[in-house]
Amino acid sequence: MSKVIEIHDSPYNCLPTYKRVVSSGGAATIAIGTPIKKGGTSAANVVPCVDGVLTIGTDQPFMGIAASTSTDTAAADGVVEIYRPLPGVIYKIKAKTASLANTAAEIAAMVGDAYALDLTSGDWTLDTAAGDAATNAFIVEGGDPTTSTLFVSVRSDATEFGRQQV
Repeated sequence: MSKVIEIHDSPYNCLPTYKRVVSSGGAATIAIGTPIKKGGTSAANVVPCVDGVLTIGTDQPFMGIAASTSTDTAAADGVVEIYRPLPGVIYKIKAKTASLANTAAEIAAMVGDAYALDLTSGDWTLDTAAGDAATNAFIVEGGDPTTSTLFVSVRSDATEFGRQQV
């Protein structure tokens, strides 16, 4: 698992996807497994998340995980299919610092804590080194210490379903 966040578990037989506009300016700017957020307060488009997100009340709402590669080009808007961030969906993502999530006890101590995403290495990770914060969006639900992978849910108030736009 590199560069992506994957769906680990879902209470749904089939997780629905929906299409959103990706603005022109690049070519296929969103890859499968990329976390997506709303493009702006009045924008109907979506953009890839960036390092250090999602902070509730500061960042635009989390829209989900890309289910397809976006079709945008340098000259034309495109679309991307996104898995909606529905309640009960559990995602898997590597810990930024593997040594902080390589024992069952370390992972158990993080359960219920909220963290932000990290992209400093070029791969999406969960920044557990930065510490738990009340405004972070991703809540640790468990993990696999053999791979330093964490299972996380997304706070509903960090999504399009749970709060007003900033």
